[in-house]
Amino acid sequence: MNVNFFPFSNSLQILGRRQSLANIMCNQQSVTQSRKKDLFVRNTMYDTGIYTASAGKRNKMISNSILSAMNNDISKVRKQGDIYECEGTFFTAEQIPKISGTSLNEIKAEDNIIDFGKNKYFKYVSRDGQEHCLYTDNKGIGAIVSEIMRGEPYDPVLERYASFWNYMMTKDPVYVQLSYSDEEIRGYMENAGIKNGFFTVKMGDREATQFYSATKTTSPIQSKERYDARYKNLTSGGILLDEYEAGDIFKIGNKEYVLSESHTLGIPYGEDIYNIEYPSNYKFGKKVEE
Repeated sequence: MNVNFFPFSNSLQILGRRQSLANIMCNQQSVTQSRKKDLFVRNTMYDTGIYTASAGKRNKMISNSILSAMNNDISKVRKQGDIYECEGTFFTAEQIPKISGTSLNEIKAEDNIIDFGKNKYFKYVSRDGQEHCLYTDNKGIGAIVSEIMRGEPYDPVLERYASFWNYMMTKDPVYVQLSYSDEEIRGYMENAGIKNGFFTVKMGDREATQFYSATKTTSPIQSKERYDARYKNLTSGGILLDEYEAGDIFKIGNKEYVLSESHTLGIPYGEDIYNIEYPSNYKFGKKVEE
């Protein structure tokens, strides 16, 4: 059988975790039209035992090992027309087994630590009760690309969820508020079981610790680095409290903190310093004469 196959990596740029899956779907459409372009498959490993009953006869579907190889290493997959080849096995999109969300678990936080695992399939259940299947590796989380190769439509809800948590892995996620409303942010945090305070996100061998605030005046998500800098300013002396007078009272939650002679506050580490209530007789850091 003399067929010339084109490796995926030669006809499509390797996409980063932040690129929209809409672009991937555009490439999927281009494959159908030109029958020469390739698809992008992100690195992952296949968990056995998640074939569905609707997958058809086993002898007509590609094996677990081929699916695993395909999803792990894009360079092993080649395509010509409607035919794919991986490690000597030839198949069509119809022979790629569907991955069932009913066999996948949701990822929830424990002790404010959410671990998406490594090379792991999981699902996100949105507020409307719909299941969205994803996977994770060391680069982040996203859609299962073998599902896209099967012809599954682009899922904007999945993409938005994945982008949010991938953003939580960045060094400074404070600007997440530019893309997500406070309601969305708090919705994702509630869905994951994360409470106000420090939280850690893990993906594969990477992890990041951020701070989740109940504030209504700034971004609910702050980096640990930003928190530490602000905490030092409030408790060790800095410009934030220079305009206030010793004895002024600040509130965090139901606790009151009295400003010392050295213009510092005795706030315990980990308190929600972004949800602070300043003395009522000050406006914009300036004392208002009564």
